[in-house]
Amino acid sequence: MSKLQSPPGTPSTGKKLLWLVTLAVLSAPLAVYCESPKDHIDGTEAAEPESHLIDLRSYVEIPEKARRILQEDMLDHLAVLNEINRYLAENDLPAAADVAETGMGRSLLSKYQDEEMRPGRYMPKEMREIGWELHNAAAQFVTAARQGNLQKTLLAYQRITSACVACHYSYRTR
Repeated sequence: MSKLQSPPGTPSTGKKLLWLVTLAVLSAPLAVYCESPKDHIDGTEAAEPESHLIDLRSYVEIPEKARRILQEDMLDHLAVLNEINRYLAENDLPAAADVAETGMGRSLLSKYQDEEMRPGRYMPKEMREIGWELHNAAAQFVTAARQGNLQKTLLAYQRITSACVACHYSYRTR
């Protein structure tokens, strides 16, 4: 396996990516809007501040079994992102490619033979398209990483995390 080296004095790309991905993932809950308790016309405060939280994401109704599968898949994707971060930090692009291919590649789209278990069939078209973008970006990541092209690999990685952020900022299932 070949290792790519950054020019001397350049901050570690892996460290930067780790921080960016961590920030993106942890920022997802900020899609919740909170109005000030003093925003009432009469200036009174609400008895329960939580009642002023408004989740601006679209609710997607999914049967419980499919929702659990979707949640499990999202947790798996987080673990895959974490593993990719590690390999990028170690400049091990072939290992990062292997993890992306098995954990986020297009092959995952057919892993559920039982149609009732496929969460995508319950998603609105736009949400499904974001999911496709994630898998397509993962395929592009794999290709670029296997070619040893760090810049294209990182651009594809940004597409992966952008799909995560777009979906989690836009949709919720409960």
